[in-house]
Amino acid sequence: MGALALLLLLALALAPRWLRAKAKVHGFPPGFPGRAGEGRVEVEVQAPLPVLLQVEVGGSAALGLAPRKALALAWGRAKLGLSLPYRYRRRGAHPLPALQLRARGVLGLGERRLALPLGEALVYPALRPLPPLLPAPAFFLEGRRAPWGLQDPLEAVGLRPYRPGDPLRLLARKASLRLGRPVVREVERRLEGGLFLHVDTQSLHPSYLDHAASLAFGLLLEAERRGERYGLSASEVLPLGRGKAHLRRALELLARLAPSPAASLPPPAPWGSTYVLLTQVAGEAFLKAALKGARRAREGLLVLLPEGYFLFPGEKGRPVHGKPPGLERALRYRALLLAHGVQLLVVRGHEPFRGK
Repeated sequence: MGALALLLLLALALAPRWLRAKAKVHGFPPGFPGRAGEGRVEVEVQAPLPVLLQVEVGGSAALGLAPRKALALAWGRAKLGLSLPYRYRRRGAHPLPALQLRARGVLGLGERRLALPLGEALVYPALRPLPPLLPAPAFFLEGRRAPWGLQDPLEAVGLRPYRPGDPLRLLARKASLRLGRPVVREVERRLEGGLFLHVDTQSLHPSYLDHAASLAFGLLLEAERRGERYGLSASEVLPLGRGKAHLRRALELLARLAPSPAASLPPPAPWGSTYVLLTQVAGEAFLKAALKGARRAREGLLVLLPEGYFLFPGEKGRPVHGKPPGLERALRYRALLLAHGVQLLVVRGHEPFRGK
């Protein structure tokens, strides 16, 4: 009997070591700052012998998540649930606090601690009211003609004889019957248009990426509302497109923006697009890449935030003195940028954003 009791005590002391556990979380969908809800984490455990469990999830200021804790007795297969109320506060891809699982034998003998990852919650940039940007009325086609681009069958400038390879949709049927030979409408070509936006991730101020992401989101949303195509360069390149899925992909890229030690150089603009660049540092390499990338653009706008932030409507700031190096560099390049079709817009930290 003594040996049996000793074996039982040993088994109870080793019970936490035989514990197997996995966690699954749900209820944390991507959303904007201010979104509130209740997530839930479910823990599935396998305990061949009874163990006392303490389940704990820490807090997160960015997600408005308070620490939560639960106690339970588990034996065999068991499931534990823990509710996690949240209120998103800051843009970013924020990791959820790991679930800390502490298992102890029922007699207080033996202990084991496990940390189970719970994934991440994606918070989109805040959409805050801003005046329209300067190039907004001329984002897209606006009737501008060009020797290359897309054919516009609605803009016929005359008729000409049919040539092999001409699209049949351009065939002028009534005129062909009247003249007794096939003729086609001579159409104009228009610039393809669209908005292509690049966000430089080199940051000298903690607010820069949040302000740049909010500004970028406002521009992309305006393009989506117009039903026009738009693209984004933010750590990776999202080509021109439109639609809800395209907008969600752009929002995800903006949410995941993280500061980089070096400038992220803008890629070349798509043909005929409006080229918008956001930066704080405006380094030499960045400005030269902007000049090169604007060659195929219809028009360009470089938005410089020298202090890394600006005032939203209703905010008050303190005066800013002096010229940061990035501002001095950009001002030296102003004439050259304008010669390449890129306008410079400077918004300092003590100024509200001005679109015009």
